[in-house]
Formats: sequence, structure tokens, C-alpha cells
Amino acid sequence: MANKKDKAKRSAAIVTAVRALGFYDKDAQNPDSMAIFFLSRKFKIMVWFLRIVQMIGKGFLERSAPGFYWYFQVRTKHLDAILEKAINTGIEQLVILGAGYDSRPYRFREMLNGIRIFEVDLPGTLSFKKQKLLKLYSSLPKHVTYIPIDFNSQSIKDVLFKGGYEADKKTLFIWEGVSYYLTNDSFDAVLEFVAKNSLPDSSIAFDYAIRSFIEGDYSTYGAKKLAETWEKMGEPGLSGIENGATDSFLRDRGLSIISDIGPDELERIFATNKDGEQIGRIWGCMRIAHASVMG
Repeated sequence: MANKKDKAKRSAAIVTAVRALGFYDKDAQNPDSMAIFFLSRKFKIMVWFLRIVQMIGKGFLERSAPGFYWYFQVRTKHLDAILEKAINTGIEQLVILGAGYDSRPYRFREMLNGIRIFEVDLPGTLSFKKQKLLKLYSSLPKHVTYIPIDFNSQSIKDVLFKGGYEADKKTLFIWEGVSYYLTNDSFDAVLEFVAKNSLPDSSIAFDYAIRSFIEGDYSTYGAKKLAETWEKMGEPGLSGIENGATDSFLRDRGLSIISDIGPDELERIFATNKDGEQIGRIWGCMRIAHASVMG
């Protein structure tokens, strides 16, 4: 169990470090200005080192791990846009599943005024995050509730309701960087919880892997290196959705697609400069969906 927790913390730190690196990159322009604050000294040093390496040899990370760097820049921007729109259309709760070192409750603090926020993740990850927040704010923000969970062994319904979640409030769930590490049953359980325990027009935004990649098709951009990396980290992909079948997959679980965006469109929107030139590529096996609870 300790090893599993260590892997989760390391994975969260790596993703946060890439966001921090993107914040200092004038091309990527990752909006996560707070990412650097959640990193340990070791990972902060890594960010500064990679900044120098990237300045000397632009594209170093892309050559080392195709799609890796830009995927996290693009995903952050897209989910930020979904959150902003949800706030403007009247959500009353925000639930961040597998929160890691997500900084949205703090970056969007003014916009989120009056909206109750739940951060759900492994106990060790939340503990480290709260230590960092105490250094930043001297006390934990009162608008956020921190809820420990192991998605593969605990019921999200049990932990959320015990933490004060209210099913009769319009809610946005953000589920970032988690679904593909779960078993099929655990993946389904999260979606079904949202569908059965939220008001109509509540919604969930999440990224997912296409099923063919999980089953061993590494023909898309960056897929082979990604699979090798997951294997080395001891976190192989376990679940995905068949490409082109997301609509029916979600409808079977009580959800209706708002958007389902793949790599080509994500690159066009978020990895193209003002002159229309593509400046980055992302993993070709990943997509980001946003789905609402059906009435």
C-alpha cells in the first residue's frame, strides 16, 4: 500500500512539474501559476534544470517523450475553460476527483466565491498538499473540503456524502488524469455515481484513453513511449473507451455528451500560435470528454 501511495505522489508531482515548466514557456503559456508552489525542492530543481535544457535545445522533452509535454499544457487549458463556463452558468459545487496538486480552487478563488469545493484523492497526496497550503496561507482555505479515498477499494458515494456533498446542488466534477489507471468497474462506478447522485445539468469533465491503446495498439502519436513509461512506473493503463463509441458508452451510464475532443482539435485550439502554425503535439491516444447528467 505504501508503494502504491508513493507512486501516486510521484505521478502527481511529475504532472505538476510539467505544468510549472509550461507556465514559464511563452509558447505553452500554461495558466497554472501556482504549480511550482506544490513541488518539493527536488522537483523545483528539476523544473529549473529543464527550463535551461529547453532554452538550449527547444524540443528536448518532445524528442524524449513525444506528446508528453504538450498534453499537460493542453489539458490544463481545456479543463480551465470548462470550469470557467460552469461557474458562469451557476454551479453550486465543484468536486475534483483525483485532485493531486490541482490549483484551480485557489487560482479561481474569486470566481468560486460561494461555491463549495471538494478535493478527493489518496490520503498521502492530500496530506502533502495541505502542508504546502499551510505554508502559503497560514491556514487551510475554508471553502475547500479535503476527502481521502482509494478509488479502487472505496466507494466514492460513501466518502463524498460523509464529507458533506449534497446531491441536490448543481455540480461540476473534474476528473483529470485518473480514469485510465482504474479497473473497468471502478471507472464505471465513478460515472454512475455522478449520474445517479447529481442534479440534471450537473456535469463531469474527464480525460480518457481510447480502448485500442489499452489493448496494445501503439500506432498513435507518442503511444508506444507512453505505454513503456507507464510500465516502468508500475501504473499500466487498465481502462478506456472505444474510439467513436463515447456517446453510447456515456448514455448507458446516464450521461449525455457536451463535448468529446480528440488530439487533432485540441492541438488546433491550444497548440497553435497566432499565425496558425502548430507548435505542439499531444498523445494521440487521449481524448477529453465533458458530459452532463441526463434529466
